[in-house]
Amino acid sequence: MKNTIIIIYRKPLKVIGLLCLAILSYSCEDFIDVDLPDSQITGEVVFNDVGTAEAAIKSIYSKLSNTVLVTGNSNGISILLGSYSDELQTYNTGLLEFQFFQNSLIATNTDVSTLWNGSYNLIYASNAILEGLENSTAISQNDKDRLSGEALFLRAYIHFHLLNLFGEIPYVTTTDYTVNATIAKLPQLQVYALLIADLEQAKALLPVNQSQPNVRAGLDAVKSLLARIHLYTANWEGAQAEASSVISSANLTWVESLDDVFLKGSTGTIWQLMPTQEGLPTQEGQSFIFTMGPPPNRALNLQLINAFEPGDLRRDHWIGSATDGNETWYYPYKYKQSAPEAASSEYSILFRLEEMYLIRAEARAHLGDTAGTKEDINKIRSRASLADTPAISEQQLIAAILQERRIELFSELGHRFFDLKRTGQINAALAGVKPGWDPTDIVWPIPESELLLNPNLLPQNSGY
Repeated sequence: MKNTIIIIYRKPLKVIGLLCLAILSYSCEDFIDVDLPDSQITGEVVFNDVGTAEAAIKSIYSKLSNTVLVTGNSNGISILLGSYSDELQTYNTGLLEFQFFQNSLIATNTDVSTLWNGSYNLIYASNAILEGLENSTAISQNDKDRLSGEALFLRAYIHFHLLNLFGEIPYVTTTDYTVNATIAKLPQLQVYALLIADLEQAKALLPVNQSQPNVRAGLDAVKSLLARIHLYTANWEGAQAEASSVISSANLTWVESLDDVFLKGSTGTIWQLMPTQEGLPTQEGQSFIFTMGPPPNRALNLQLINAFEPGDLRRDHWIGSATDGNETWYYPYKYKQSAPEAASSEYSILFRLEEMYLIRAEARAHLGDTAGTKEDINKIRSRASLADTPAISEQQLIAAILQERRIELFSELGHRFFDLKRTGQINAALAGVKPGWDPTDIVWPIPESELLLNPNLLPQNSGY
């Protein structure tokens, strides 16, 4: 059985010079997406039933999981930013990833342009879903609200990462070619305001309750992204409020065992992405794990290994090792399935409860709540069999939180890079350990091909 979207073609256009995504038809089991030439785009989209709309939004989740931005393979920011900062060492000099490790990016780097193009394609798809739902008369209001909330969240989530990778960016909210063909970059604070507006709207649309395994973004995911945005913009009250709301959610429960945190049934997972087929491992498991040295592609930087405190169980449970008989290398072992099995034991986690405790701890530290800060830090440390933090002053507490974030969130979605950047510590931290590091490396170059197609994206980021 086929479900179709009614599509009315309009004039040809370019969307920020991108190859624009048009989803033309979906089967009941999966979806089919067709990339039109960059001189074409769909016009008005109307969903004729909820199944088609569901398939359209599932396509975005699938692409995030397997090919775009937050995928766990070498196209995603876990690897690219891990190599770009001080978490991963790249051994395969033939990989484009090696330019990230050397901090020698150029505006024609194809990994950068692939990430930019793929991300804006998904933003375009989110906008097409929002417009299709608005135009549809065949879908109930409850389903419209739920799916619109997801699409708004996904649009915000992708823009958030582009903002923190590239600095000033366009915020695309339509499929209208007359708007998108010459769209300009916006100041970062204006982008943050648009992110918050989208998320507040999503928060009002999504239902309160969500059942595990949280493979679709729900209300807790929206609040988690809001908490992160408020943290990044120093809105300590907002960060504390949103993080506290997630922590107290009836949908989530703290996970006591380190070995259970990354399992697909983990009760502390806020949002995760499924593999394309049941039984497959996560992209992270396939990308990080190796069984003998030297590493075929990448391994953990020894500076990270040495940053663990003695007795920290995360060192034993979340890091694996391989040897050639003389030398030992280490790899992230949070995801332990690396080959197909009868059933997938893990899904790729994008938000988990531990980050909310660390966000709230940092917000509380800035608000002068020493006791609350220490309580949240110690929640993380206790599970790793570490003693309570000895930090007392605000400065000591914030330093302790950033250290916990480094250890707790290593190799996950570029947290280390973003933390160093947002706290102003990035040049001091990376200049001494990354020979190719320059102060202008805090942002990536806008792809040269995009600047040629749309001069309103100029000027190029400094240093490129």
